[in-house]
Amino acid sequence: MYMRIRTWTHHASMIILALFFLSSAVMLIPVTAVAHSPSKVDLMYDKATKTLSVTITHTVSDPTSHYIKTVTVMSNNKVVQTMIYNSQPTSDTFTYTYTVDAVPGTELSAQAECNYFGSDTGSVSVP
Repeated sequence: MYMRIRTWTHHASMIILALFFLSSAVMLIPVTAVAHSPSKVDLMYDKATKTLSVTITHTVSDPTSHYIKTVTVMSNNKVVQTMIYNSQPTSDTFTYTYTVDAVPGTELSAQAECNYFGSDTGSVSVP
């Protein structure tokens, strides 16, 4: 009887110890693991309509709480406009359009910034 109680106590202690280490490991995972920067920013410029299309890939589970907060459009490294958003249109890939007057040879770029963490930039040269 004494051996049976000791074995059970030993197993219970090992289980409790394992659960403690597992819960400690989970708590050490950084919060930014669920928040991430956009994975892709693609630009296209239409000279006829003077429209810059910025296609952003930012995969999230809830686009109303985790989203692209700002898009900053630059022409030859000078900011021409910054748009602030409170959500993103879809939970994956979406496109914003901006009116930008640019001549051939102009380098247009756009930086998309996540409301939690990180940013990415794309660029295109006007033909």
